[in-house]
Amino acid sequence: MQHTQRTTRIRFAAACGLAVLILASVFLHVPWWQALAAIAVAGVAAVWLWRRRPSYRRNWMEYFDHIISGGIRYQLVSFITIIVVVVGLCILLAIWSDCSILTHEDGWGKARGVIYHFLDPGYLNDDETPAVQGFMLLISLTGMVLLGGLLITTLSNIVERRVSGVERGLVTYPGIRDHYVVIGYGEIAVCLLQNIFRHESERLPKTGKRPAERLPKIILLTNQDIPCVRARIQSQLPPELERKVILYAGNIESREHLAKLNIDTAREVYILGECEEYGRDSKNLECVRAIRELRGEAKTPLKVNVQFDRPASYSIIQKLALPPEFIADGDGKNIIYFRPFNFYENWARLLWGHYKKADYADLDFKPLDRDGRHVHLFIVGFNRMGRALLLEALRLCHYPNYDERTGANRTRITVIDKAMDDLLPQFRSQYPYLDQIGDIGIEYVTGRVEDTAVREMIAGAATDGRELVTIAVCLQDPDLSLSTGLSLPEEAYYTIGRNPEGCIAGNNDNVRILIRQELQQGIGEILDADKRKFRHVKVFGMLTDGIGRHLLDDTSAMWVNAYYDLKYAPKEGSLKRPVYDAYTEYLRKQGLKEETDILDLAAMPRHRAEAEHAARQLWYLTSEDFRFSNRYQTEMYGIYQRYAGNPALQEMEHRRWCADRSIIGYRDTCAERLKDIEFFKLHWSIVPFKDLPEKEQDKDRDVIENMKKILNLGPATLD
Repeated sequence: MQHTQRTTRIRFAAACGLAVLILASVFLHVPWWQALAAIAVAGVAAVWLWRRRPSYRRNWMEYFDHIISGGIRYQLVSFITIIVVVVGLCILLAIWSDCSILTHEDGWGKARGVIYHFLDPGYLNDDETPAVQGFMLLISLTGMVLLGGLLITTLSNIVERRVSGVERGLVTYPGIRDHYVVIGYGEIAVCLLQNIFRHESERLPKTGKRPAERLPKIILLTNQDIPCVRARIQSQLPPELERKVILYAGNIESREHLAKLNIDTAREVYILGECEEYGRDSKNLECVRAIRELRGEAKTPLKVNVQFDRPASYSIIQKLALPPEFIADGDGKNIIYFRPFNFYENWARLLWGHYKKADYADLDFKPLDRDGRHVHLFIVGFNRMGRALLLEALRLCHYPNYDERTGANRTRITVIDKAMDDLLPQFRSQYPYLDQIGDIGIEYVTGRVEDTAVREMIAGAATDGRELVTIAVCLQDPDLSLSTGLSLPEEAYYTIGRNPEGCIAGNNDNVRILIRQELQQGIGEILDADKRKFRHVKVFGMLTDGIGRHLLDDTSAMWVNAYYDLKYAPKEGSLKRPVYDAYTEYLRKQGLKEETDILDLAAMPRHRAEAEHAARQLWYLTSEDFRFSNRYQTEMYGIYQRYAGNPALQEMEHRRWCADRSIIGYRDTCAERLKDIEFFKLHWSIVPFKDLPEKEQDKDRDVIENMKKILNLGPATLD
């Protein structure tokens, strides 16, 4: 078979050579021996190339396919090369012959004649000899094929490939600058796009121009089907915003694909990961390292917001400090500002934290005192959302009604799940020190809401006038979650009482019911509008609200950290020592006292920029677990404001701090002054407030006194 193919090729080459010999000698009056010599030279050159490049000898069709399927530039270069070679050979043949073309005898005239016939295939001169007319006819046919057929085919192929490339996300734009980058398409991706556009629209000056035209572009990289992703985005974004979103097809693990995102000129990056992808959180974290390498040198760190889908991964990130290679260059300078977040925790913050939405009631409904009333939270479903609600409640439910001496008025949390026996061991291994939280009691119940014992428990709490009950139904299936939330014991919805005229029914104002729904449309909107039986029923967990930019703003936490670092943190041997020295030097030059509070300094307009600069530098150098500690402190600001003037606020703050440290993994130690945060996470301050030295109590008082200052400072430049 191989021998037959080789023989066929040899015969074909011999036939072509004979045809050229006849054409040159008969029609163009070239001496036959010159034509034969030229054919021999061409044959020797072809054989030499054939043996030097064996891949070409066997893969001409592959080479041809590579040309027609290559990029636009490659196709155009190949097309122009073919035209130049063909026209050049025709010109050489015309000059070589002794015939005239268009009555021209000189070489330049013959070259122009060949070009004219090539560009205008319909031009044939009857005054020429038959031999020249035949040669011109051959040139005209070649021009017709190349310019009329191949050119149109090439241009059509280029356009079709370009359109197909855009539709499949294969076209990239190296010139895009000052843009946002979203890596991965997850459940909250479209919501994130909406939030970015809303935030940027608010920042634009109010002018007569269309605001959409001045919004930055957003590049979204995903390995999912690009047409399907584009269809989802188009269904939820108006056309003027949808055009600002550029979709790239690529893999989060590929450095080559990430390099096409123009990270070095990006304004901000969000790493969401792909929906339901195996190892999603680990891949998101590794992507941070790749972005750091692509970022290059910059004056300010690039903010990289990273979603951790699983609460366990999110908790690990809170406990560990990232290695320098993830966020800093070789000199230790931060070029990445790593900001982890979790969708489920964000929603817990929207329910009860400082950024609480007005639609949702506080867990204590109204300020508590020591009259026997206390909070009781039921969590139905111990999945990701349920765990996030539990941890948020453990950080926030610290009220002044708690009697530390007798243990009265403890906040109660009851978690209900039919698979609790399987889920609880893993949860307790991840959070082994929750029993240290003295003012909150947790009960884990194996069962379903439909079980008689569970329904009796809920009904008893709902009818106990001392318990302020919140029932959060967190089941994964939205339909099952809705049916469960609307089928609770009747006592959870209304009460029946008596008045002089007889029995009267009314809403149970001591119970609030939350039902998880990914979308608010439909039944969710009807429930929110209901003012009768389901008046106190609200839906939560919608995908449209779990990624607000205000939830990722660390401005208040940054000021908290700066105040603590400058006042309490040890200066000797600290990586932050250059910042401390620069701040002290600035105070000296300005004639201010060395102990000047950075919050007071920031309140002075002329010193605000320097205070912000120092606070940012300290924040970037703070380890992740202490960053989270500062963030969770600001989460209590809403509760502290509601209890303003209560003398127990500093005790509440200390109990909150003990709960936060216990969740992170610290345990108490009976050894006085023993504090080991490097290896064992031991802390001697996890004790009742009354057992703290006066200096340690001052730290809790500072939190309350500084709250108003920090809130008055407003946003800085971290966002």
